[in-house]
Amino acid sequence: MLSCLSGPAMAAADRDAETLTIGVLAYAGKAAAIDRWQATADYLSERNPGYRFAIEPLFLSELRNAFVEQRLDFVLTQSLQYSELSRLGDIRPLATLIVHGDDGSSLERFGAVIFSRQGTGFETISDLVGTRVAGTSPNALGGWLLGMEALDHAGIDVEHEITPIFTGLPLEAVIEAVREGRAHAGVVRSSFFQHYLDQFPDARLEPVGPARQDDFPYPTNTPLVPEWPFAATATAPDAIASRVGAQLIAMPSSVQAARDARVAGWRTPLDYSVVDHLRDKWLPTPLTPSTLAAHYGQYVIAFIALVLGLFAWQARRGTRRIRAEKQRLRRAFSGLHTGAVLTDEQGRILLANRAVVPFANVETEQELIGRPVCEMFHLHIEGVSAQCAFEDLVSQIEARETRSVDGILERGQQRFDVNLKLSRLQADGETQMLVSMLDVTELRSAHALLTYRATHDRLTGVLNREAMEEFLAQAMPGRSGSSEPLDTGCLVWVDLDDFRLLNEIGTRELGDRILASLASHFSLELPSDAVLARMGVDEFAIWMPLTNRDTCMPIARDVLETIHAFRLPDSHGHLRLKASVGVTRIDSDDLIATRRLEDAERASQSAHRLGGDRVVQFSGDDTELMEREQQIERYSALQSAIAEDRLSLVSQRIVPARSGEPFIHEVLLRVEDGAGQLRFPKEFIEIAEKHQAMQDIDRWVIRHACQWVENAPDGDWAVSINLSAHSVQDPEMLDYIRQQLHETRVAPDRIIFEITETAAIINLDQAERLIHAMREMGCRFALDDFGAGFLSFEFLRRLHPDIVKIDGQLIADLPADPVAGVIVAAIVQVCRVMEASTVVEWVENEAQYRQVLDMNVDYMQGFLLHRPEPIDRSV
Repeated sequence: MLSCLSGPAMAAADRDAETLTIGVLAYAGKAAAIDRWQATADYLSERNPGYRFAIEPLFLSELRNAFVEQRLDFVLTQSLQYSELSRLGDIRPLATLIVHGDDGSSLERFGAVIFSRQGTGFETISDLVGTRVAGTSPNALGGWLLGMEALDHAGIDVEHEITPIFTGLPLEAVIEAVREGRAHAGVVRSSFFQHYLDQFPDARLEPVGPARQDDFPYPTNTPLVPEWPFAATATAPDAIASRVGAQLIAMPSSVQAARDARVAGWRTPLDYSVVDHLRDKWLPTPLTPSTLAAHYGQYVIAFIALVLGLFAWQARRGTRRIRAEKQRLRRAFSGLHTGAVLTDEQGRILLANRAVVPFANVETEQELIGRPVCEMFHLHIEGVSAQCAFEDLVSQIEARETRSVDGILERGQQRFDVNLKLSRLQADGETQMLVSMLDVTELRSAHALLTYRATHDRLTGVLNREAMEEFLAQAMPGRSGSSEPLDTGCLVWVDLDDFRLLNEIGTRELGDRILASLASHFSLELPSDAVLARMGVDEFAIWMPLTNRDTCMPIARDVLETIHAFRLPDSHGHLRLKASVGVTRIDSDDLIATRRLEDAERASQSAHRLGGDRVVQFSGDDTELMEREQQIERYSALQSAIAEDRLSLVSQRIVPARSGEPFIHEVLLRVEDGAGQLRFPKEFIEIAEKHQAMQDIDRWVIRHACQWVENAPDGDWAVSINLSAHSVQDPEMLDYIRQQLHETRVAPDRIIFEITETAAIINLDQAERLIHAMREMGCRFALDDFGAGFLSFEFLRRLHPDIVKIDGQLIADLPADPVAGVIVAAIVQVCRVMEASTVVEWVENEAQYRQVLDMNVDYMQGFLLHRPEPIDRSV
């Protein structure tokens, strides 16, 4: 009974809610504006009971009129229009939009860039005196006004010392004006300029003069202005307006509203006075009858008198001028670069220009006069009669209407892709048709090439990740505009085992050859209806229909056998590939087919954890779900501990084997849970590495360890700090270490940085550079857990550490495994020759202690000698 009543009750509540209208600038179309901002309206409706927020997409002039007529409660528009609206009525900003930068940063301002072709000699903006400068329009903020402000700041008289060229939209038109030499320089938005250079690296364009500002990732040599404001009008209640501003600013970037809007979030409103300044400086004040009368009244009267005086004389010259104008238009028509013909209503050609001759079976344009269009041009247009496409098109065009269509035009064995523009004209009481023909063959080919590059992996030639996701998404049943629904099939995820190690041992060129050859091998061996895509560096995804087999496991095993059978056709033919293969099933009625990619990838990860070179089918049982939930819970707990500063340091003493040598204190991390209990960080490390949080943790440890050494009593001892693999690869870590040593005034020779052999082998060149730079500062370097992984003595020779810490598992195995003793002795001997100190870990009992002491090691570490304790009690 309750469930039956809840629906009508909710509907009634929705009807009773007061509607608040948000006017949104629909710069990309009204449907796109609703798709982007509807989730934001729903977000505000949920948080403000009794109110329903509605999106009203409006074009630029429509939004202005709606504001003046007080039909809007809130406004979301670009900065320049907000400045204009503030002069028309009461409006106040509540929040400023924050967008995503390409480098992962969050941007609350944007700028423009003045650019030119490389090699033009414009070293500073002031060099642009006397040049032609291109922009989209005189009232475009990012496409003109910001550039004018920069030119003015450089001392250029914008009105007299440059020649403006306005190309209109799109912004590519400004780029092309500069590249083709029609303009010496151009002004476009910074982010667009960077994206264009990334897409066309050989464009040979560069900013004029210095083009960098702090905390802004794109090239810019103009002032920065705030992003779009979310503003309240006079009709919005003050209380609800304040709540809306606070709710937007508090909006997490992970909610649906932020994802749909493609924003990083909102912040407290910025100062838009800089936009007001640009508008007042560069845009003229609109003229009204009163201003005209006040400033230009006497001139208007004089002008009217002059017009009346010249009217009779002008009428006499009219006929002669019309005849001359017709002759001029004929000459201009003949000189057009686009092919054009003028016909009567029956389709007979009255006038043609030279550019249309290549499309017809004639030598000169004069041969076309008086001939039917259908006889001279063989047009094929989809959906139009094949006998004479022109007549069918003419019948569909109304008076004073222009219609654009694409088609194919044939001349003998030649075929042209053409764009036709047809306009119905009225001249001397007769109907005429103006037809222009533009050859777009090369443009279509370029578009096809760009489409291919956007959907295919350049190295292997197979689909890329985005194309595979689009294939699965478009084939979902019930999706509007989709093709036929996806058949029941299998989705296979392939992750090549140890491929990164192969790149390190061999060369990157060899790795690329293996990937390209394997993709070709897949294309030959897989069924013709299979879909293959490269999903990552060494990962592939394969969709195949499930025909006469009951499960996907046989298909996945066939894929693994195909990998086993792959050989390089050269001197590397001895290489054998292995892979961790995950597979899942996609049914024909699966409404979330793209989610199956994640399932197949997780199954592949399970195969990798089990040792690799095997097939695992995805299973969504409760155990796996619980494991994922626990990982999420641990990551959330780690984030809370970092944010609330619930991390702490303990120290374990590394004891010298011989008296007289200094002690070493290894700094270890502990995490305090919500109950105040210290927990070992091992359970959090994997989660932190997966979510790129280890660099922040390492920086916290380095900062607090250096502060501890600075305040601790002086003595003959050193501190050892562990660095994770992520920090070893972090190019900014070295500067951070140098900064902390400088701020705390700690002697660098008292600091030892420990790196595991696993962290070193991931990028050996980067590890060598970091170690060399730390030694130049005066710090020492220890290689931790040596003997636990794949690192050979050759890598040990290359790294040449100051200290080698022998893996504790080898020490634990000493009493029962003679081989372990031989390995430890060999390591000690090699280190002795390299003049590197040795440390044995996991010394837990007297037997181990006596045995490693006889091996002539330098240091020992373990619970037998010292248990970790808070650092403030360690020295």
